[in-house]
Amino acid sequence: MFDAAASFFGAAMPPLLILSGVLFAVRLRGFYIFHPIKTLSLMTRRRGDGMPPVKAASMALAGTLGVGNITGVISAIYMGGPGAIFWMWASAFAAMSVKYAEVALAVRYRRRGKNGFYGGAPYYISGGIGTKGAHALGCVFAVLCICNSFTVGGILQVNAAAGAVSASAHIPPHAVGIILAALTVMAAAGGARRIANLTVYLIPAVSAVYIIMCAAVIILHAAALPAAVAAIFKCAFSDAAAVGGIGGYAVSEAVRYGVVRGVITNEAGAGTSPTAHACADAESPESQGCLGIFEVFADTIIICTLTALTALVSGVELGADAMVDANTIFVGTFGGVGGAALSICVFVFVLATLFSQHYYARSAIMFLGGGGKCTALFTIAFCAVIIAGSGMAPPAVWTAADITVGVMTILNLYCLYRLRKLIYPPREITSDAKKSQNSAASRVGAADPDRIRRRRPSGGGDMI
Repeated sequence: MFDAAASFFGAAMPPLLILSGVLFAVRLRGFYIFHPIKTLSLMTRRRGDGMPPVKAASMALAGTLGVGNITGVISAIYMGGPGAIFWMWASAFAAMSVKYAEVALAVRYRRRGKNGFYGGAPYYISGGIGTKGAHALGCVFAVLCICNSFTVGGILQVNAAAGAVSASAHIPPHAVGIILAALTVMAAAGGARRIANLTVYLIPAVSAVYIIMCAAVIILHAAALPAAVAAIFKCAFSDAAAVGGIGGYAVSEAVRYGVVRGVITNEAGAGTSPTAHACADAESPESQGCLGIFEVFADTIIICTLTALTALVSGVELGADAMVDANTIFVGTFGGVGGAALSICVFVFVLATLFSQHYYARSAIMFLGGGGKCTALFTIAFCAVIIAGSGMAPPAVWTAADITVGVMTILNLYCLYRLRKLIYPPREITSDAKKSQNSAASRVGAADPDRIRRRRPSGGGDMI
C-alpha cells in the first residue's frame, strides 16, 4: 500500500511542480535569469538589527543540504537510471520560481515575537487565502510539517549518518543516534538564533570539503566523464520509450525519482524552508525570495550534480543502500581517509539538518497553539525517532519520505496558486527597468528639436 501511495505522488508531482514553476517564472518575468547580478545584490540587504538574511538562508540551507544531496541522488540513479539527474535539473530550474514565491509569502505573512520574527507556510496559507477553511488547511500543513520532521528531517538523516560513521569508525548505529539526539537538544535550546549562528559556519565549511572530494574523484576519472554526461541525457529521453511498455516505464521512473528526490534535496515547493527564511530581518519579502533561488541553485545544480557525476564516473555498481555505495566510491579513491572524510561530512550535514528540522516542527506546533509542554513532548519524541531511525532499513525510510514530501508539495503548490496574485518580482529590478526605458525615451525626445522646451527668464525676453 505504501509503495502504491509513493508511486501515486511520484507520478503527480513532476507535472505539478514543473507547471507551477513555469507559471511563476512567467509571472516573475524570469528576472533571476535576465538580471542575475541585480538578483545577487538583493540577497544581502537587511532592514534592521534582527537576524541577517544570510543567516536565515544558512539555516534553510542546513535543512536542505544533507542526506538528500548524497544518498538521495545515488538512490535516484539506482531507481531511475542516470536520466533521473536530468529531471532533477529540470525540476530545480522550475523550482527556483516556486521557492521564491513561498519564501516571499512567508516573509510577507510572518509575525513578530519577543525573540524576533517567525512564520512559515501555515501562516501564509491561513493569513493569505483568508477563507473560512484556510486556517484548517494551515493546521493540516502544520501537522504534515511535524510528520516531515520525523521522516525526511529525522529518520532519513540519522539513518545515513549512522551508516556512514559505522562503516568508517565501527561505532554502533544506535550510539550515533544517541550522540545526534543529544547535540540536537543542546542546539535547539537556543532557538532560531543559535541554530543560525551554528549553521552559518558549519554549512560553508563542510560543503567546501565535500565539493573538493567530489571534484577530485571526477578529475581522477576524467576519461569517464563524457560518457557519464551522455548517459544522463540519453537515459532521460530513452529511445526505448517510443516502443512503450518497459521503455515507457523506465522513462517514467527516471522522471519520478529525479523530481521527487530533487524536492527532497532542495525542499522547493514542499513549504518547509520558508520557516527559516521568515526569521530574517530582510529589506523586503522579494529580496529574501532571491536567497531562496540561490538556495535551490547551490543545493541541486552544484552539490547534487557533483554527487551524480562522482557516482557515474567512479564505476561502482550502485545498490539499494546508497550510503554504502557512497562510502565505497570515496574509499576506493582515497582509501580510509576518504571514508573518514565522508563520514564527517555526512555527520555534520545531518546534524545541521536535524537542528533546522526540529525548529521547523516547533514553529508548526506554535501555529497549532501548542506551548512549552507540547514542544518538550515533541523534543522527546524527536530524539526517540532519531535513536530508533539509526537502525532502520533505507528502502522503507525512503518510501515514507516520498509520501510525506508528495502530500506536502501538492498541498503547498495548490495554496501558492491561490496566492499567485500576491507574488511579484523585486521592485528594485522592475523600477530599474522602467527607469532605463524612461531614460531611453528622454534621450530620443532630446534629439528632437520640436520637443526642446523654452523657459521665460524673470527679466523678460525668451531664452532657449
